[in-house]
Amino acid sequence: MPSMLAVARRFSLTACLTFAGLPVAIAQDQTHTQNVQAAGEDVLQSDMFSFRQHNTTLSNVFFEGRAPGTRGNLLAADYLEFHFKRLGLLPAFPRSVETAGATHSVDRSTYRQPFQHGTTLKVGDEMASVAVNGATSVLRAGSDFVTLAFAGAAEATGAPVFTGYAIEEGEKGYKSFPEGTDLSGKIAIVLRFEPMNDEGKSLWADQRWSPAASLEPKLQTLAKRNAAGIILVNPPGVDDPRATKLETLTSVRPSREGLSIPVVMMSVEQADALVKGADPQGRSLMDLRKLADAGAAVIDLPKASVSLRTKLDREPVMTDNVGAILEGQGALKDQFIVIGAHYDHVGYGYFGSSSNAVGQIHPGADDNASGTSAMLVIAQKLAARYSKLPADAPARSVLFLGFSAEESGLVGSRFYTNHPIMPRERHDLMINLDMVGRLRDGRMELSGVGTGKGLNDWVAPYLKVYNWNVATKPGGSGPSDHASFNAWGVPVLFFFTLLHEQYHNPSDVATTINNEGAAQIIDVVDRLAYDTALRAEGFPFEGPAPGA
Repeated sequence: MPSMLAVARRFSLTACLTFAGLPVAIAQDQTHTQNVQAAGEDVLQSDMFSFRQHNTTLSNVFFEGRAPGTRGNLLAADYLEFHFKRLGLLPAFPRSVETAGATHSVDRSTYRQPFQHGTTLKVGDEMASVAVNGATSVLRAGSDFVTLAFAGAAEATGAPVFTGYAIEEGEKGYKSFPEGTDLSGKIAIVLRFEPMNDEGKSLWADQRWSPAASLEPKLQTLAKRNAAGIILVNPPGVDDPRATKLETLTSVRPSREGLSIPVVMMSVEQADALVKGADPQGRSLMDLRKLADAGAAVIDLPKASVSLRTKLDREPVMTDNVGAILEGQGALKDQFIVIGAHYDHVGYGYFGSSSNAVGQIHPGADDNASGTSAMLVIAQKLAARYSKLPADAPARSVLFLGFSAEESGLVGSRFYTNHPIMPRERHDLMINLDMVGRLRDGRMELSGVGTGKGLNDWVAPYLKVYNWNVATKPGGSGPSDHASFNAWGVPVLFFFTLLHEQYHNPSDVATTINNEGAAQIIDVVDRLAYDTALRAEGFPFEGPAPGA
């Protein structure tokens, strides 16, 4: 696939939309009763082709894993809005408009429902300088040093002190600090990881590192010993893929409140120069590392002075739910079926990755470009069906919702149920599509069949159309967006083709997707949604009282 990374955003997005916006053949079934026959081969092939284009596009590296608050997430939201508009679907959400000094809300005037998803850290101020023999060098931010997310809004100047690995207690009685070590007024230089052998591998773990190598406890220990500031450095000679990298504000983050002192990470080259200039014996960073490998090695470096200044600002992370309405007609027009899928993923794996691939793009082809793509194809099919409805046929409206921040705890869907566009009672059924791209041997799960009166019996025939092995579950809870609606008191159905080794991994790519299986699911959900939209009665909610 040609790279689009170097192209301007507007041009590149247009290219993506064109790539994925090819016309497809539409099933012509218009029956008002259950239609549970399989689609013809021509329809399945057309749907499969359309699905593949959407899925390949959304999981392209151009979208950078679609993490909330990122450029890729915004582009994915743009992509959804483009296709909703292309299908002639109505905007779902109100927009605040200011007229003559007064603010009022205009219903159904935007496809976006913005919400804040936490905050992100930005460097407000940072400085590091080293003075040796009367000569002061100001280091370059980003290449010589970086501010870490543990840093406080503070500045400090003091003599550097080498503190080894800053491990209070390790294997076989290992300790970095002699009894009573106090670092008051000093800038602590600390090595990442733990004692290692000549090959740069851990002395305490057969593979990678032991828990003693954890970064946060080191920094907490140094702060408790009254260090005025901290310089983290990768040990020279370490056998680790991070050996030459400076971390970022997102790659390593505190699990609790940060520290109140400056905390930076310095390049090995700059740290080595600092040590050589500050140590009365002229030793190198490697010399001191070998001392730390053997045991306690707190070494004053009095021939230099280090100044650090750090300040981090918190900025809101904004993202959007994207929604559109296919308008119904007649007596059922004000009742709705919701078809939803989350379009976000875990970006570069700084959160949510199930692998050790932090910093690599996690494409999320199955999770959940597959559900998002299926939703778009279903929207196209239902729009075609509705355009041919007899004038006297009552039909529910359909609300298509692309949720963001699902990977962070169903944040987008929960925001919608807390800020709905209509009362809960007008949401008759919510169908959730999450990870529908890896149908294997016909195995899949359908949850929620017991959340509405009569829902299980209504759904059962559709599950027999194809040679599927479906495990149905009555409950509507679970780790996806349908759970927000179920907790709100809306009947739900959740289609899911099960977990796999590529889950939350950089290897979740479009080439692993079962496009034929996805087309079958699209066909079934299309028919199920259409028949349900024309069904006279709904499915009274069965489950715990909302909010219970």
